[in-house]
Amino acid sequence: MKNILITSFVIIFSINFSVNNVHAEDELTISVASSLYKVSKELTKEWEKTNNKKITTITGSTSLLARQIERGQKSDIIITANYSWLKWMIDRNLIEESSIKKIAKNSLVFITGINKNIHLDINSFKFKDDLIEMISSSKISIPHPSSVPLGMYSKQALKSLGVWSLIQEKLVFTSSAQSNLKFISQGEVNIGISYLSDAILSSKVKIISYIDNKKFNYDKPTYWAAKINRGNKNNDYNFLQWLESQKSQEIFKNYGFQTIYSEENN
Repeated sequence: MKNILITSFVIIFSINFSVNNVHAEDELTISVASSLYKVSKELTKEWEKTNNKKITTITGSTSLLARQIERGQKSDIIITANYSWLKWMIDRNLIEESSIKKIAKNSLVFITGINKNIHLDINSFKFKDDLIEMISSSKISIPHPSSVPLGMYSKQALKSLGVWSLIQEKLVFTSSAQSNLKFISQGEVNIGISYLSDAILSSKVKIISYIDNKKFNYDKPTYWAAKINRGNKNNDYNFLQWLESQKSQEIFKNYGFQTIYSEENN
């Protein structure tokens, strides 16, 4: 009787262990920069449809995601909005450096609330005066440049435009690209800087000026994907490779991003 009970326990344990392993192998958890929130839903939907794999998505600012993973947050893949935080994770042995892939690019734009009657010509010789006047009774918002990629890119752009030192007291810092977009759309400030992809997908803001990175010399916003060192070993490499595929790149393009194969990205 004792032998039967032991055998039964071993069989039940083996079945449960196998089921749990299959479950783990059939799921992926992906940490995604907040500016990829909408496109990530479409990407994961397409992946699940063709691969019969379940994906759980965690979104937030790149800095927050990186620190969460350092503190033990379960994730198989991270997609960041710049390389600086990827390097931060490499230095802490949190990701497999050989797995890193460039998957998309973006641009910066000045935006305002959809109902505001505001115009700004970034190429005008009066640009600086117009900008200062525009925020004289309001503020200009960007995510925090010390930690959030969009804030870092925005600071570079504003410095290149020659206005960073002129508007210090008028700057409002938000916690992420999405919170910044929401802040501007609610009319809390007259203008702010956003990713092009976020601006064109929002019905609550409008673009008032494009900031050409070639002309105004700021780092091109670039998205990177990499495998977390303690992540799932079976499915994540396939997903990373798929992010470079024609299908996934078409999805990125449909959501206002620039593909990694676009000539203008070179």
